[in-house]
Amino acid sequence: MAGIAWVNGALLPPEQAAISPLDRGFLYGEGLFETMRAYRGRVFRLSHHLDRLFAGAQELDLTPPPRDDITKAVEEALAAGSLADASVRLTVTPGIDGDSPTLVVLVRPLVLPPRERYQHGCLAVSVPAVQVATTALRRVKSLNYLDKLLAQRAAAQKGAQEAILVDPDGCVVEGAMRNLFAVIDGALVTPPLTRGFLPGITRATVLEIAQKQTLPCAERDLPLTELYTADEAFLTSSLAELLPIASVDAHPLGASTPGAITRALTETYRALVTSELEL
Repeated sequence: MAGIAWVNGALLPPEQAAISPLDRGFLYGEGLFETMRAYRGRVFRLSHHLDRLFAGAQELDLTPPPRDDITKAVEEALAAGSLADASVRLTVTPGIDGDSPTLVVLVRPLVLPPRERYQHGCLAVSVPAVQVATTALRRVKSLNYLDKLLAQRAAAQKGAQEAILVDPDGCVVEGAMRNLFAVIDGALVTPPLTRGFLPGITRATVLEIAQKQTLPCAERDLPLTELYTADEAFLTSSLAELLPIASVDAHPLGASTPGAITRALTETYRALVTSELEL
């Protein structure tokens, strides 16, 4: 397996890396993770990912290692991995007793959706969002990810590539693995954070770009029936960037995929990555 794992200070091939079976992350899924994309060995908006990690740690009463130590671990893992473009997964758990956190940085070759999904869009289907007793687990990137994996599995069984989570009231929450945007009457629309989902780093970046371009943008409830008639729609994530959607529940979106606004935002996003990382 290509790549490298940094585990509590030790650099190892991923297949040789291990944590204790008594680790609370392994036993109970207690912990957080961040999935980031490295371009030519540098993570885009690492500080934003760490901001979200530490905010999530506060929600879960988890004490991660110092921020500077995490940053150094990411840099060391990327240097050791020697991959120009990579997927970087950062995982923090309370460790065995809660007093000595486990820190893992896994660097692997970047794997993106097939090129045709960027060229022609992906097929998406709606899946009921799982309701939990508290929205805390929906707001943080916790290790409890089974509900989203099951949603993606349900989408695949229907012949689709992406699952769109929908609340009982019929409003879109997010994609199972990514945040969602729609273009409706020339305006960019995305569900609000009050829907209780993970505030994506790429989602925030797209909103920032839209504001600078004075593109009309609204964070509001998005009924599934309204999504069916959207002019365009796309999903966002750190690895995939902007991934266009061709149809939702067999309802085609717009005259062509990707649409003009999706293409423009994608170009601006990539230009921003190039500028910030000085590529």
